[in-house]
Amino acid sequence: MNRGYAGFYKGHYLRSSYEYAYAKYLDHHSIPWSYEDCVFDIGYKLYKPDFFLYDQKGKLVKIVEIKSRSKDAKMNAREALNIIEEQHHIKCELISYEELLDLYKTLPFSLTSTIEEWIKSENTTISKVAYGELNGHYNLKHDEETKKKIGEHTRSLWLSNGIAKQRMLEGLKKSGLAQKGKIKKPRENRTCEECGKIFKVIITSKQKFCSRTCAGHRAIRHATNTYVEIRNEVHHNIREYIIKWSRENSDIVVKTPLNKIKTTIQSLIRDIEREFQVKDLRVISKSVFGEDRGRKELIKFMKSVCNEDVC
Repeated sequence: MNRGYAGFYKGHYLRSSYEYAYAKYLDHHSIPWSYEDCVFDIGYKLYKPDFFLYDQKGKLVKIVEIKSRSKDAKMNAREALNIIEEQHHIKCELISYEELLDLYKTLPFSLTSTIEEWIKSENTTISKVAYGELNGHYNLKHDEETKKKIGEHTRSLWLSNGIAKQRMLEGLKKSGLAQKGKIKKPRENRTCEECGKIFKVIITSKQKFCSRTCAGHRAIRHATNTYVEIRNEVHHNIREYIIKWSRENSDIVVKTPLNKIKTTIQSLIRDIEREFQVKDLRVISKSVFGEDRGRKELIKFMKSVCNEDVC
């Protein structure tokens, strides 16, 4: 069974061609995004959505989950997204093949060509798994040495406090085995790091928040702060790029009248969009001045860069 092509795109490890197609759609429209920014505790499991979309100020505005055509996968994802929407008041959207087709109708390239581009890329690999007789380990038994290694690995997971242990505990809760012969452990009172409320928890627990809502608020704030840091770095790089571009095109910049700057600015914006996927002049101006000052101030800055006394 084909589990999809996975690989790196702009520093993010995308797990399917659909995710790559959606990332390309966002970049074409210069929509700020990040990937798997935070994990949500939705009660019955931990859930990490795919795409986090932000506005120009760095505020999280929407979460988008990408799924295959499987009805069960989409149903489970929709259930998880509904919980996130209800608890954290964030708009969530589920996108599959049909929705991608609609999104790509307005693009200058097709969904099919984009998927083929991802599949043929040297940066992607395919993950396959076979069941039953197609499995290379079918009807084979572990030897004693292998059983010993598996046991040691399982014990190390139980002694840890990682995601793997949480998933094992979730499986036990669903099966009902976690309640058999259960010994109550001592509890203690703790103060929620988000709202300051006192709550009771097992002494060995790593829980820092009184509820999933508080944990979600902290996760969202962390995701937003991370995005702001990335955005500030992009602004810095855009400013450095404008300085470099001005020097390389100093003849054009110096000769540009202040009442006829459209052509020069448009050429610069096209290059910045190709390099950084940013085409909003307000964002470009903010990268230089920290605020939007318009075209004239931007061209004046570019002219000053070309002045040898300033450089």
